[in-house]
Amino acid sequence: MKKALIIFLLFTAVIPAQNSIYDFVNRTSNNNTLKHGIWGVYAEYADTGEPIVDFNSEKSLAPASGLKVFTTSLALAVLGEDYRYETKLFYDGTLSDGILKGNIYIVGDGDPTLGSAQVKGSMNMEKLMQSWVTAIKGKGIKSVEGAIFADDLIFERNPIPDYWPYIDLGNYYGAGTSGLCINDNLYYLYFEPGMKVDDPAEVLRTEPYIPDLHFINYMKTGKPGSGDNGYIYAAPGQYTATLRGTIPAGVDEFSIKGSMPDPTLFTAQELKRVIQNNGIRVSGEAFKVDVKRVYDDQKLISTTYSPELKDIVYIVNKKSNNLYTEQLLRTTAFEKTPSSTTESGITFLLDFMKTNNIPVEGIELYDGCGLSRTNSITAKTMVKLLIHNTRQKYFNSFYVSLGVAGDPEDISAYKNYGVNTLIARNARIKSGLINGVRSHSGYIKTKSGRTVAFSFIANNYQGSATEVNKIHIDLMIRLAELD
Repeated sequence: MKKALIIFLLFTAVIPAQNSIYDFVNRTSNNNTLKHGIWGVYAEYADTGEPIVDFNSEKSLAPASGLKVFTTSLALAVLGEDYRYETKLFYDGTLSDGILKGNIYIVGDGDPTLGSAQVKGSMNMEKLMQSWVTAIKGKGIKSVEGAIFADDLIFERNPIPDYWPYIDLGNYYGAGTSGLCINDNLYYLYFEPGMKVDDPAEVLRTEPYIPDLHFINYMKTGKPGSGDNGYIYAAPGQYTATLRGTIPAGVDEFSIKGSMPDPTLFTAQELKRVIQNNGIRVSGEAFKVDVKRVYDDQKLISTTYSPELKDIVYIVNKKSNNLYTEQLLRTTAFEKTPSSTTESGITFLLDFMKTNNIPVEGIELYDGCGLSRTNSITAKTMVKLLIHNTRQKYFNSFYVSLGVAGDPEDISAYKNYGVNTLIARNARIKSGLINGVRSHSGYIKTKSGRTVAFSFIANNYQGSATEVNKIHIDLMIRLAELD
């Protein structure tokens, strides 16, 4: 009994400042927002590994997009900060007097940024296609007596991880992976709203135009200023999509973003269209390659390089891009295992964690981005991974990719977090949000300059995510106030 008392007194003497944090966590766990859910909280000092707060830290919880921290860490560690994808154009057959008696092939390398200007150094689709046309003309090709083929077979054709909700698949954030991506694998769908609430909203067009894409339209008009509450229901490869929900009244037109049914085929179709618009006749159609083939390096037309991996990771974590994350997971699998599936990527991720003494107990993963509600990790594992990263040569690239609290110049979603508090321009955050899940993980500097790694994960809470945000922000501020 005396021994237990001595240990208790030593513990409270060593971490007196932490006691108020524990009091806050214990109190808050029983409030109306969290008492019916499960809340995992863990934080420790990065330099010593000394725990600061530990509450349900080993409970298995869905992290939502917080899981992107795992995938981006793996990609930086395994592929390297300066890794670049290479998308190549080839031709076959014979070329004489400007006439190609053969085909043109677009060969994908899994580049998620192809034809997207989101990442520094990448071209939008219009500039990309024009660069390809310029390269084709540079080879002296004036006419193609053949077809345009797109090859995505660097990845197996299983674009959607298991257990993604059907409501997500037709929308841009549920876009499937591909060995040949284009334009973020998305399109804009434009509507003309009705004059009053509940009037039908008319489909106007898609940008870009997707050949053979049709809609069953149940979209209605919502209140002015009600925003995007529209959903596109469609699976990969499905060219008839069902539209439900509302778009706001009071505007001439309004757009939502959908996922392309087949990005690979679209890439071939779009290149053929642009080639012909630039005066090069193409006699054949646009197709996908269905059998793996070997290409002749002597017939290489051009190579398009992606931005460096560190710049892709910057967008993944700042903007929480699901497609880019899943592409990175499958690329890592392709580079380091015999397979390029989501499953092989997850297996490799778990092996990577075991090798680096990051605990894997309580972890169950089905994707790399966190969109699946069936994923589970622990707050403690998240923190151990974050601390592992602080000791790696890629740490700066990882650190700057996280969102900055209270910084109006940052492109992440945390501009209003902790303004005029100690976490403003201090806390670096990756959050997650899906139905019934809200998580925040990252780093905070204390008043004395020590780095704290933290992870807060709430599942099955009551009320709004905004209420959980307030709790997590308050907890971050308390961590920043430590000496």
